[in-house]
Amino acid sequence: MTYNTTTQVSGADRVVVSLLAAGMMFVTGYTAVRVSLAQPAADYDASVQINVVPHEGTLWADGF
Repeated sequence: MTYNTTTQVSGADRVVVSLLAAGMMFVTGYTAVRVSLAQPAADYDASVQINVVPHEGTLWADGF
């Protein structure tokens, strides 16, 4: 016994499915980025000195 059926998908159905897919992709991507940013850096070396150059305005602050 063979059944031949046709399924018609309306434009509204496609919009709803597209919005659901886009929403799921956003949530998955956002979660992946937040998880990766929460991980500590594995290659952090405490012996490396980081030099911070002050703003130009702070160079003149002592003179006045």
